[in-house]
Amino acid sequence: GVITQLRTETGVVTLALVRYLAASVLSVMFVIQREPLLERLTIVMAAVGLGANVAAWGTRGLIAQHYPLTNLYDTALALGVTTATATLVMAATYRHRFIGTITFPVAAMFLILASLYGNQLTEMPPVLVSYWRPIHVSIAMTAYGVCALTFALGILYLLKDGMKTETLGLFVMLVPLLTYVFLSGGQILTDGAFEISLLIHGSRIPMNEANTEFLRATIPYVGQLFRLALVGSLAVILCFAGYLITQRETWKAVGHWLVRGLLVIQAVGLGLLFYEMKVASPVDLIVPSQRALVPAAWLNQFGPQLELHYRGNPVGIACIFVAVAVTGFIALFAWKRERILDAVPSLSTLDDLTYKAVSVAFPLLVLMTITGAVWANESWGRYWGWDPKEMWAFITCLIYAVFLHTRIVHGWKGRKTALFAVVGFISVIFTYLGVSFILPGLHSYATL
Repeated sequence: GVITQLRTETGVVTLALVRYLAASVLSVMFVIQREPLLERLTIVMAAVGLGANVAAWGTRGLIAQHYPLTNLYDTALALGVTTATATLVMAATYRHRFIGTITFPVAAMFLILASLYGNQLTEMPPVLVSYWRPIHVSIAMTAYGVCALTFALGILYLLKDGMKTETLGLFVMLVPLLTYVFLSGGQILTDGAFEISLLIHGSRIPMNEANTEFLRATIPYVGQLFRLALVGSLAVILCFAGYLITQRETWKAVGHWLVRGLLVIQAVGLGLLFYEMKVASPVDLIVPSQRALVPAAWLNQFGPQLELHYRGNPVGIACIFVAVAVTGFIALFAWKRERILDAVPSLSTLDDLTYKAVSVAFPLLVLMTITGAVWANESWGRYWGWDPKEMWAFITCLIYAVFLHTRIVHGWKGRKTALFAVVGFISVIFTYLGVSFILPGLHSYATL
């Protein structure tokens, strides 16, 4: 029937991604120009994107013939849905549509991550097959989507409250700096080389019996550009720090020019990466130190099957997108700061909206933790195993609990609680991605 005719949801994912990106651009144009038509177009575009996102996620379930929350691809699609839904609900309920300036790009980033990871179907280990899986993971994805909303509100509060663009930039530029320091196993920093795993039929090729090293390719020129971006990020941080310490306008001006240049360098590097992966011969790009270890007979037989695919390093490439996005945010804000902030409601309104969003997010995070514990007990016979993701989920809950406690009991408002909202979402992202790829544990998706 219809299910057997469905092959892939990739086209619908692309449609949703394009609509989210368009909504992001329209939202920025609206807060700068205040044209009502742009506001309406933003909402329409985001709603169409959400519809396509839901359709893609549903199609994924029909193709897989199970509830589609099994791996990173599935959950990233779900996070796009929950982030966009939370934004549109707030826009409809409170008539504040500025928030999409930050949250629609976040939703787009989740779909980019899904696209890079790849939509290969994976089997759920028998020990994890349980009716608690859709309950636990659905609650988690909903909570994370609402947390994205609290993050956007917190950032806007800090800027509306007078935090200098340079102060925010000082911390935000750590994203591209750390991305290029750790990306590709640190080889961008040491050798100016960007490497990515080579695949055959979606699987990496081990180079030793211990499966600790895999066949890799070096993408030409990209590593040098990203090393230049690394140096540029550090230079921006130093310039902004110099301005904040000395209050000399020269430091500020140089820093902002560097941000614009850094944006161009990263965009060119990302574009070149995609171009080379599309047109280059994988065999020609094998890392020289590994090329000598690969038998010629093996290359003759399997060389034509080698593929350069984003799944060789999905999170790493997604981090590059994030680095470009945050650099663009700082560049845009430095250019049109006053115009953007004029479109943002009062501090008291932002503070109240943040409190309401956290009041929704926190119970969901607690439910996520409880249902996860029940599922763990059913699968492994214990409620808590000190798994890294369990620990970081608890830390995330604790951050939002402190937000509510200090607000309700001690009357904290304003900048302090806004900082908790921002830090809370950073913890969410680390719980979702950092733990799963960096720290070994039961929730690990893969090794990079």
